[in-house]
Amino acid sequence: MAKAIWGLDFGHWSLKVARGRYDKKSDSVIIDLLDEIVYGQLRCGYEASPIEKHREGIIAFRAKHEIGAGDDLCIAVSGSEVFHRFVRLPPVPGRLDDIMRFEAGQQIPFDLEEVVYSYQRIQEETEGEEEFEEIEVGLFALKRQKVAELMDMLGEWRWNLRVIQDAPLAVYNLLHYEGLANESLVVLDVGGATTDVLVLNPPRFWVRTLLVAGDDLTNAFVQHFNVTVEESERIKRRAGRSAHKEQIVRILQPVFEELTTEIQRSLGYYKSLERGVMFDRVLIVGGALRMSGLAQTLSAEMQYKVQHLGELRRIRGEGSVDAERLRTALPGACAALGLVVQGAGQGRMEINMVPEEVVMARVVAQKKPWALASAVMFLLVVAFLVLGEWLYAGELRQADRQVRGDTLETVTKLENDYTQATDEAAELENKLASLADAGIDRDIFLLVLPVFADVIASKDVYVTRLDFSWMEPSAIALQVEALAGDRGVVPGAPPFGGGGLVGPPAPGGAVGARLPGVGVGARPPMPGLPGAGPLAAGGPAARRAYTGQYGDQSLLVLQFSCESTQRSLTYIEGVLEALAGASLPDSSEPAFTEVKMLGEAYDVWRIGSTGAVTSEGQEGAVPYAAFEGFAVVNTGQGTEEVESE
Repeated sequence: MAKAIWGLDFGHWSLKVARGRYDKKSDSVIIDLLDEIVYGQLRCGYEASPIEKHREGIIAFRAKHEIGAGDDLCIAVSGSEVFHRFVRLPPVPGRLDDIMRFEAGQQIPFDLEEVVYSYQRIQEETEGEEEFEEIEVGLFALKRQKVAELMDMLGEWRWNLRVIQDAPLAVYNLLHYEGLANESLVVLDVGGATTDVLVLNPPRFWVRTLLVAGDDLTNAFVQHFNVTVEESERIKRRAGRSAHKEQIVRILQPVFEELTTEIQRSLGYYKSLERGVMFDRVLIVGGALRMSGLAQTLSAEMQYKVQHLGELRRIRGEGSVDAERLRTALPGACAALGLVVQGAGQGRMEINMVPEEVVMARVVAQKKPWALASAVMFLLVVAFLVLGEWLYAGELRQADRQVRGDTLETVTKLENDYTQATDEAAELENKLASLADAGIDRDIFLLVLPVFADVIASKDVYVTRLDFSWMEPSAIALQVEALAGDRGVVPGAPPFGGGGLVGPPAPGGAVGARLPGVGVGARPPMPGLPGAGPLAAGGPAARRAYTGQYGDQSLLVLQFSCESTQRSLTYIEGVLEALAGASLPDSSEPAFTEVKMLGEAYDVWRIGSTGAVTSEGQEGAVPYAAFEGFAVVNTGQGTEEVESE
């Protein structure tokens, strides 16, 4: 029997299974087995922990199916368990591996020893690609603990494991293989515990996982009818055929609306990153499609054309999987089918989070028969040489004396070359390590961000921009001087920030929006807020003060832009004072060694219902006080006393 490709999607409510192969003649994927193992029908039940349900699902799978020794096994895990980040890099032909090792250390909020990460270029490399064009890369990481749990569950099948994939990317591979990823499209995979929002903006795509999903629909029935989870699931699955369909939809309407709101917020955020992108169609997949009313609510609330995934063109059924069986199982089996596509080498995204040491161990295990054959051949050669030694002892001794001198010289030279190469490799490794070392423990970001968020939230202030950057004290002083005067840029002074980290959206989803035509150098001052704020003083004295206080060491600077409904300079100064007085968790140490406002505050008008930026005097316009500032993060580095002038 030809090698089969197994796709196992570990969902929240069930284990979806697909088995198939790639047919070169017809250029299609043939599926000969589809199965779904529902956890609620197993001993563990619906309310067990995810690891218990997955373990029981594998046990039930073993009882029904058998994976052949030469078969490939591909697994999908929930998008909520995978860290994903999309980064844009300068053109680095031939050095992408080195750059991504550094980026992984900066972007992934865990010790790299604790995760398995994989990355891939979003745009395919072309011959006419300009050397100065940016490169967009998708970075994905999974904790090694999760990988170890999967390997333990698989048992002897772990040697068949070829791919560990993010479930949304598995769905993307299916859509791309079917030719559905060539237009702007929003794909919603509504599962049990999470909803994956997959935005297709060719050649780019974007993923976000929401925590509103099928569980919330089930819990709505549990609370309304006072029934068990199992009974609620039966009601949910029969809702479309129930005589009380309208009443059921009314019970679920709040959950539908909450899901719609979260989707709209995610799309609003993506549109703020990719200006000009437009969507007019939503494609829904996932097990929650069985729920009546979901598609209608999404269509009415989002004003998009909502569709279901219909017939497949390049995936065909065989044997027990006829066209009707494939069509019925398709909504919940998209990730499993996408795994088969990737396992057949036809996937667009080749992300794979199988640890390298597992791959190497499998390769070694596969080569053991060849190693045994080589050992037998070696013994035969040795026997032949011994026989030759016995027959031609005198001649061999003489030849051995002649060759031994040349061999010793050759071995000595090889040892010297090896030592030199080892030293050069160690020196190169030290250089790379120094480049990847940020000079500070990444935990400081995880400590400072919650402190900043707590203060801002307590003051009812919205964050529209948030940047971390390393700066020299003299560069900070130059920027302070420029922004305190005419807000121009001092020649030779590096700019603050750089658009690294964008914070939570302002009301209604607008992120960092400003009045049309108003730039950094021409922001209108807000009535009642005279002066340039705490940074009015500049000049050479300010530069000397910064240099004296911090010396030549680089500082970690947090720059932020905020908006407040409290249009008062006193109130804004109170926000800055609260930040300055904030302490690190479980410590009396201040979180910031310096907090200041940049330039003047200014007015921003937004539509109250949507948060969209508008102009003064428009109906429904609400004024906000917008201001910018920066804070020097307390990284534990000492400061020097300012020398008196």
